[in-house]
Amino acid sequence: MRAVEGFRRTLLTSVAGLAVALVAATAALAGSSDAAAYRAQVNAICRSFTPTFTRLENDMAAARRAGDSRRYAYDVGALLALTLKETVRVQKAPVPPDARERMAAPLRLLHTVELQLRRTITAAVNADAQGFAAELKKLTQVAAPLNKSFDAAGLRDCGSNQL
Repeated sequence: MRAVEGFRRTLLTSVAGLAVALVAATAALAGSSDAAAYRAQVNAICRSFTPTFTRLENDMAAARRAGDSRRYAYDVGALLALTLKETVRVQKAPVPPDARERMAAPLRLLHTVELQLRRTITAAVNADAQGFAAELKKLTQVAAPLNKSFDAAGLRDCGSNQL
């Protein structure tokens, strides 16, 4: 259970980590209305998921206190699925031409997180407890830099604001 909580914190921290690469992009794109519109669009996508993430995290904490492992497991699955959905929506947002070069590396990292999320969910669906634990650990490691990267790119609603 702590691994999942650590995953969520790490994932959110990692989503912000994506911003590190984007910090330079933010400075370069600050004057661009296309880049500003892109940042606003992506922040809005992430902001729309935040209340559900918060609700799930609170429910997980309550399930843990109550010793309700089924509810906790359900919430973990919902959290993973919702994270995947958010990741896909962020990746589908069209990147303006003046931001493409700067966004290439962070979006590549986000794609790597998406692939690992899918492997983690597959292990869970297949009831492979050992595989799930291993994939979750990998996901935590892969996702580690995302939050900082998003924050640095001016995408705080995808980064540290989702904590």
